[in-house]
Order: sequence, then structure tokens, then C-alpha cells
Amino acid sequence: MRRGSASGLGVLIAATATLAASAPALAELAPQLDWRPCPENAQVQCATVQVPLDWAQPGGETIEMAVARRPATDPGARIGSLVYMPGGPGGTGVDALLHEQPFSAELASRFDIVSYDPRGFGRSNPLQCDAELVADAPDIRPGGPAQFEEMRRYNRKVADDCRRRTGPIIDHMDTVSVARDIDAFRQALGEQQISLYGISYGTLTGQMYAENFPERVRALALDSVFDHSLDTRAFFTTEAAAAEDSFREFEKWCAQDQQCALHGEDVGAVFDELYKRADSGELHQPGDPGKPIGPVELSSGAFGAFYGPDWQNLAAQLKALRDQEPAPVALAEPETIPYNVAAFCNDWRPEIDSAEQYAEEWRKQNEAAPHMRVGVGGTVAWGCIDWPAQLQNPPHVPQIRTEAPILILNALHDPATGYNWATNVDSQIEQATLLTYDGWGHGVYDRSECTTSAADRYFVDGAVPPEGTHCAAVPPTPDNTIKPYVGW
Repeated sequence: MRRGSASGLGVLIAATATLAASAPALAELAPQLDWRPCPENAQVQCATVQVPLDWAQPGGETIEMAVARRPATDPGARIGSLVYMPGGPGGTGVDALLHEQPFSAELASRFDIVSYDPRGFGRSNPLQCDAELVADAPDIRPGGPAQFEEMRRYNRKVADDCRRRTGPIIDHMDTVSVARDIDAFRQALGEQQISLYGISYGTLTGQMYAENFPERVRALALDSVFDHSLDTRAFFTTEAAAAEDSFREFEKWCAQDQQCALHGEDVGAVFDELYKRADSGELHQPGDPGKPIGPVELSSGAFGAFYGPDWQNLAAQLKALRDQEPAPVALAEPETIPYNVAAFCNDWRPEIDSAEQYAEEWRKQNEAAPHMRVGVGGTVAWGCIDWPAQLQNPPHVPQIRTEAPILILNALHDPATGYNWATNVDSQIEQATLLTYDGWGHGVYDRSECTTSAADRYFVDGAVPPEGTHCAAVPPTPDNTIKPYVGW
């Protein structure tokens, strides 16, 4: 499986009230699903659900959401449907089901495992943008007023290009809209309640679903949880701190394990020297001066490796860069999603309006992450500065009032959704219980028998583990790492 402000909250509440008033119209938009074997994998069934482009206008233009299902392997013991909510933003749940069963054999036997491609991605009215324009992003490090204005111009240009190529879907890719799409899917499935599992950015979708449809939640597990309540400074600095924490854990491993290619060396000093070379334009792929590596690219590659974590290959790659020799095993390229920033900008917007303020936020990130300098959020959120569209889902503390208990799972050393995000969200949801995995990486469900069995018992029996439960860390090896990915 592994792979705000008060005024903003008022806007969200007002929009929710408007949409709730028009909910009966949804019945006409949720016909019976026409399940067919998926062309890519006949063991998985595929269909589409018609949903409004703009949920504030349910009788207006519609789009099709691609959905998939793996039927319960023991129909006689079937409990219901379990929705897999992919991360990203922009991860495709249909692909996840096509490629493998994301859950244990027990859950696969008791539930229809269902998922979807979020609006704007995969097979669900995918956003189209100029690939060369997207690849030609400006340097995101502070460089004065001219550089800041260039970032703003670039963001407007990309948004206008995507809108011209794909239409207004770019303005309706927020997680509240995705949550409403999921509820249309629930109706089409004929379920009164559903169980939901969200991974990474999918946990924000899960929170939005629980906030808007609390009575429809049978169970909700939030794995590697996104904290939607943070302001600009807190978001940037906690993301940087999470990346730096993972770097420190990598340093500790290198000091203890002779399999580390940098064992016995000052790993922080090695990385800092590489960063200095990248900053001056002197770092490139070993043996290929035509492929320069910038400082942000260097940091992104490192915390991409922390997702597994893939410490052994990262150490070999850093040594090869330092010595300009071919790496014994090249670090896998991070997975990319076609301009997923567009979706993120529907859920969050940095409150930065000057070069001076941007430089200060960058300085604060550097303080929080003296080696990494920046976190996942800092490499993504800049794309939302001066984004030319209304913020659909302003940051806020979700008001979740489900009768069902909610399970939160998070690693103690997660490079993207830091542990303090998990403790924050746990404190925000009265009926939530946090299970801590005392290890590393992004994604907890299948880390160990302890994490898997706790989640399975919750989904099958509705029983959450005792408050304060910890699952022991499983030391990472090349065999149990995951493909690196930069995002949530």
C-alpha cells in the first residue's frame, strides 16, 4: 500500500449551509454504478459517478469521477465498503487498487475496498497544463523584489494556462469538493454509512468528509495526518522541522551502522558542503556536468528518501555526489503528479505579499532545519502565492462531531506530516485516539503487525487501541522501503 482565520471559517460555514440546503438534488446525480472489469486488471471493477463541477451549483455543469472496487473476498462476512483516500494531492486511488490490494487479507475479506481518482487528476477530468511551463519553475529561494515578482508572475501564468487548457475544474479541486464527491459515491453504492482510510493528504479529505457528513462515518482512520489549522509561519516551520528531524535520524543511523556509505564521517558536514556546492552551481550528477543539481533539488531528493526511509541508498548517493563517482545504486526519482499545486492552492494559501516577508519565512525555515533548510511544504506552498482564484477551503480547525471514534496513526519521525501535526489533530478531535509508530517514514498502516492489527481491529470491530498506544519501530532495510515521493 505504501507508496485559519475567523473570517475564513465563516466563509466555509456559510458555504456549507448553502450546499446542505441543496443536498436533495444530489439523488438525481447518483445513479446505480455500472461496474465493469477494469481494462488494466479484470480482478478490479471500474465505473464512474457523475458529480457537480461546482457543488454550490448542484444543478449546473457536471464532471465524471472515476471509481474502482475490489469486492469483498468473503461476501458472507462482508461488513460494508471501505474507502481508500489517496494522498498527493492528486494521487490516484484507482491506480492504487489496480496495482495491489492496499489492505490486509482480513480487511479484503470483510469489505468491498473502493477508491476514486480525485477531481482534476487521473481519470477524473484531469487538469492539463503546459509541461514545459511547469518544468520551467523559477528559483524559489529568496532573491529580492525582482525574484519575488517573478514567482508571482509565474504562478499566475501557470494557473491561467491550466485554466485555458482544462476549464474551471482548476477552481474546484479542494478537499471539501472531493469529500462531497465521496458522499455521492456512497449514495451510488447504496450505503448508509461508510468506513474510510486516508493516507497523507487523503487525511485532509477524510477530515472534511467527517466535518460535513458526520452521520455517514462508520469508521475513519487518518494515517500520517495533515493539520489544516496552521497559519503560514507554523506551516512552513513545522514542515522544515519534520524534514530536519528525519535528517537527524539518518545521521544517527549512519553513526551506528557500517552499511552506511558515510559511516564514521560527519554526515551533516557532508550534506552542508554539497548544499554549498549546489548553491554556487558547482554540483551535478556524477560524470554528467550537463545535469546540475540545485540546492532545493538536493534537499528534496533527501527528504524523498526519508519517506521509506531509504537510508542506505541515500548515503551511497550523497557519497557519490561528494566524490563525483557513480553511485552503486542510484536513488530512485521521486514520483511526480501533474501540477498538484493547483489542488493544494484550493485548500491553503500563504499569507505572503512582499519579498521581505518571503525572505523572513525562508529564514525561519532555515532556522528550523539547519541542514535541510526547507521542508516539503516550503517546496510546494510558494506556488500558491498570488494564485488567481478564490480559496475554496480556508485553513481551520475541523469541527468533527462523529458518533464513531476516529483513529489517527503517525510515525514519530515522519518527514512530511510531522508528529506534532498528529498530536495537534488528536487534540482537535474529541473522539480521536492517536496510535504512535515509534519509527521512521511516511505511512504507518502496514509498518508492522502491531500497526496493521490495531487498524484492522478498529475497522472490523470499531475498537480503538488504548490512548497512548505505541508500536515499536521496525529498522528500515532496502527490502522494506518505499518509492520516494515529495508531497503528502
